[in-house]
Formats: sequence, C-alpha cells, structure tokens
Amino acid sequence: GAMAEAGALPAGWAALQDPEGRTYYHNTATGETSWEPPAASSAADTAAPATDADGVAQGWESPLVKAVHKWFTETEMEGLFRDATAFADAHCDVFDPEQEVHKLQYTELHKQYLQLFEDKLSAFLAESGGYTLEHFYAALPKCVDEDPGADMMAECMLACLDYTFFCQLMCERKREKFGGN
Repeated sequence: GAMAEAGALPAGWAALQDPEGRTYYHNTATGETSWEPPAASSAADTAAPATDADGVAQGWESPLVKAVHKWFTETEMEGLFRDATAFADAHCDVFDPEQEVHKLQYTELHKQYLQLFEDKLSAFLAESGGYTLEHFYAALPKCVDEDPGADMMAECMLACLDYTFFCQLMCERKREKFGGN
C-alpha cells in the first residue's frame, strides 16, 4: 500500500491522494509533485551534489566556491593575467578597434581566451572532487550573497574575462609591442 512506499520516501516528500484517490507525491521543500515515487531517483541523485534544488549553500557549494576563490586569488589571478597578456601579444597584431571588419575575429579570439581560463578552471574543479564548470557556475550565485570573498572573486573573474577588458588589453599590448605610446 501507499504507507509502505511512504516509508521509503526521501526527506521533504509526502505521499498524497488526489480527489480520484490516486496516490501522488509532493515535495514540500521544492513544491515539486510527481506520480512516481521519488525514492529511486533521489537516492541516485544524492551522489551528485548538483541536485540541491532548494539552494542550500551550506552543502557543497560554499566549500567549492571557497576552494576556487583560494586557487584563483593565490594561484590563478596572476596566471590569468600572464596568459591574457601572452594571448594578447600573440594576437594583437590583427587587432584594430577602428576596423569594424574584424569584429567577428575578435569575438572568436575572445572565445579562445575564455576557453583558456575555463580549461584551467575545469581542471582545478575536476581535481577538487570531480566537479564541473556547471557545478561552479550554479554554486557561485548562491554564495556571493553571504561571502564577500566570493563576490569579489566573481567580480574579478568577470572583469578579467570581459570582452571590453579583453579589447583594451589587446590594444594596450599592441601599443607596447609596436613601441608607440
């Protein structure tokens, strides 16, 4: 009967009956309802930290964001600037903001530049316990509210990866490379 199944339900789920007497399941935490008993899927999901639908930043998110924050500020921030500068040096010859023609090329370069950083971040996340960029991007907004460090890091990452910053860097390196002030 329904009671036996109810015993196996994960926390937050309740077995209810609709007016026709059919049993359905309701999660009070997320407001989710389902005809299928959620036990099976949720038991599998607990292994994957990404399924915290109710926004608990106490779980895996905060430590993950803190780890990235430490890595970013202590190791990667300088590395990112070095990479950005090296990347700019390699590509700034084609960069001429006056020339609208190359707009697409710049966007492509910017994508490659983002990829440089995301590859590093991916590698770090994988080493930190098999996390992915999706985990990090999901966790970050939950943590910035209560963690000023995470907020700073998010700002800083966005600034470094921003297209405008990228263009300025390109132009700057080009000026330095060709010796004009």
